This record gives sequence, C-alpha cells and structure tokens, in this order.
Amino acid sequence: MSLMTGFAILVGEAVIGFWKKVHAINFGVYGATMVGKTTLSHQLRTRGEVPQINKRTVGRARATRKNIKIDGNSHTIKSADIGGEAIFWKEWEKDMILRKPKYIIFMIDHRHLDSEVNLDHQVAWKFLVDTIITNLWSNGKRKKEADYPLAVGIWANKYDVWGEKYPLLEGKTIDKHQIFEPFKYGMRQLNDKGIPCYKYIVSAKSDSEMVYKGILTMIKDY
Repeated sequence: MSLMTGFAILVGEAVIGFWKKVHAINFGVYGATMVGKTTLSHQLRTRGEVPQINKRTVGRARATRKNIKIDGNSHTIKSADIGGEAIFWKEWEKDMILRKPKYIIFMIDHRHLDSEVNLDHQVAWKFLVDTIITNLWSNGKRKKEADYPLAVGIWANKYDVWGEKYPLLEGKTIDKHQIFEPFKYGMRQLNDKGIPCYKYIVSAKSDSEMVYKGILTMIKDY
C-alpha cells in the first residue's frame, strides 16, 4: 500500500468518524410508566451506575444527544424522555411526527409476569403498534416512508431484578423468554408492515455495556 493510499484511508476514516459524531440518529423510547425510560436516558448520557429515580416523567422533554461508544464503534444518537402514563401516550405520536425516529425502543419490565391481571405493557404496546402501522397520523395526514421506523426493539428492562426469578429455560435463546410472550401479535403486525422487531434483555440502571450493545446492535443489524 502506497503512502498516498494510506493517507487517503486515514482521511476517509476521520471523515466517517466526524460524520458519526455530528450526525445524530433519532431513537424513540416509549413504554409504560416507571419502566425505566428515564434511567435509560441517564445511562446513555453518563455510562455508569445510575441513581434510583422515583420521580415520574411528565409530558415530553426536549430530545438530547448522547454519544455511544463500545468496542471501537461510536455513534451519536438523540432521544427524548417522555412520560409513560396513558395521558401522555399522544406525546409518543408527537415525538414520532416531529423527529421521525429511525429506531424505536419499547421498554417493558416483569410486572406482567408477577401479576397476570397487570396489563400496563400490553395496553401501551397495542397503542404503540397501532400508531406505527397505520397509514395516517391521528391528525389525518398521510404517512410517508420516512415516518416508519427501520426497526422496533422490545427491551425487557430490570433483568438484574427479575433474572433469577424468571430464568431462561435451558436450551432456549433470549428471544424465546416468556417475558416477550404477550407481545407476539403486535410483533407480527409490525413484521407484516415490513418492520423487524428486536428482542433484548437489559439492566439499564446498572449495566451500561448491555445498554450500549443493544443500541449499536439495532443500528448495525437494521
């Protein structure tokens, strides 16, 4: 390899690195209240042990930039912290309309495993899936191709809390864990629309590496 060729490669890599840093990839993070969306946002900014967060998010906060770097790969993403109570679900749609997230993360925890009558996640999931797959926004405007995400991730959070109580059965892969069972129909609806789904298990509060790997996997694979 000649000196000029090597120099050109280095310049090219520098340009790509700079572009990744200044060009933020929009992520939409949604889910029921107290599932860990705010914790995830803190983890993406600080990378480390996140303090206990007990205050519920009200409404939709301004989207902020986060730099993700792991195993030599780096990207800048942008996400907003949005309340998970039903009264704020319309803010999820507003976020999608305004920012057009390329990737969506729907966060769940183990509450539906602890109690079969708890439908917090299932109801929120149905709202989200219906909002994504419809051809029209609620304001009557027809969607364009850029309005649909490239992929939707279902992230089962708080694994450090429920992992031992609900272990993965021997010989089963993560995507077969029972925690994802109630969301299969919605995933099929998304798949029928040409939107792949990514199941992931994470501990947003205590394991930054799990968080960063999940983000980079979505960007790389979809």
